[in-house]
Amino acid sequence: MPDPGSPSLLAWQRLLAGGDSEAAELEPILAELERERRLEHAWMLLKQARLDPGRWGGLQARLKARVDQARARRMQQWQTDPYRRTLRLRFSVAPPASELHPAGLLALLARTLMAAGLPVAMGLEKSPRPALRLGHPLPPGVAGGSEWADVVLLEGPRLPLAELPGRVTAGAPEGLRLLEFVQVPNHASAVAELCRRAHWRWTCPSAELAAARERIAGFLASERFEIDKPGKVDGQKGARRVDLRPLLEDPRWDGGDLRFQTRIAPGEAANPGKYLAAILGPGLGGAVAAGLVREQVELGEDPRLQREGRFEPKLHNMFEDATVLDAGERIRIVDEDDDEPIVLG
Repeated sequence: MPDPGSPSLLAWQRLLAGGDSEAAELEPILAELERERRLEHAWMLLKQARLDPGRWGGLQARLKARVDQARARRMQQWQTDPYRRTLRLRFSVAPPASELHPAGLLALLARTLMAAGLPVAMGLEKSPRPALRLGHPLPPGVAGGSEWADVVLLEGPRLPLAELPGRVTAGAPEGLRLLEFVQVPNHASAVAELCRRAHWRWTCPSAELAAARERIAGFLASERFEIDKPGKVDGQKGARRVDLRPLLEDPRWDGGDLRFQTRIAPGEAANPGKYLAAILGPGLGGAVAAGLVREQVELGEDPRLQREGRFEPKLHNMFEDATVLDAGERIRIVDEDDDEPIVLG
């Protein structure tokens, strides 16, 4: 669903739904899409519509030429775009949304943000997609109480940030709820790079609680708890031995809930649910998936923001350079040392 804040995208969607590729108003729509910087969004919708190439091939060719030009301009102006904004959002995910794999969840979140009127920008890929990135991936089938994502907007949102969670959640699909939006500098590190620790909760079925407590007590009493984990050994597919003892930190019971933490390292996508199932063993491990929740993901300090001086002057100077090079008139720059003007042009 397109951004309802863009009249041109709404008109484009009506055109696609009407099945008339020779509509008289096509050229004005394309002109408005270009003016609103939504040509690439229109191209994405056209590809998703999977229309008959025989009837729509001419329109695809006309739009593709404009899209290529728009992407080239955007690539040149991306770093110095004064309107671009980056929002860091926090959200929760529960069934049925939590059943999706990360790519599916990302697409669902993008559609939800655009449907709520946020002017989501397109990324820099060869085949552009919405500029949205998830934090550390959530294992499919596991609910998340406080997940992270970054989204880039063409311009600032029309509503105050405090009102966005309610606005977006009102139209969100079942299982997806937006909790918070915060603006971060465009040069901030991606949120996935900042994830450091995850907090988990597993709710044990009451009938299995005594046996589960016994298994966890045995795990805590052991110095090592090794399992075979599929992976590569010397570059070949196989199984390697993994010690779970240091991977599940601070396991403790809170009534019928087992709480524990796991560290997050760059490039890791481990599923602690599988580790917990191995600890609980046959008969109990099957109950893990239904009751496991990632309650929180802790973020570390952003090194880019800690050394902001290394980035802000660079971006500032790039903007100045672009301004000088694009200027159509002669520019007078005064050297403060001797007050003699230097004339460019």
